Amino acid sequence: MPEVSLYLPEDIQQRVAEAARVHRMTEEDYMRDAIRRALVEEALAERPRPRLPVFELGGETLTAERVDEILTEGFGEDGLA
Repeated sequence: MPEVSLYLPEDIQQRVAEAARVHRMTEEDYMRDAIRRALVEEALAERPRPRLPVFELGGETLTAERVDEILTEGFGEDGLA
């Protein structure tokens, strides 16, 4: 793997050094881990979020919105669902 040089501003370099000490890691390992985490978060953020309803209802009201109504109709009283 090719070696990469990374030049950091002094304030970031100090923050990396402190964070690495807190996590008992080398600065290099801490930066590798931070880059990995950032890439994972970025990949997760790119996933499209599902829109509700997830499927077409054809104009019907969701069952969850009708729970009280369904229960007052006697749902399950005859032993059938």
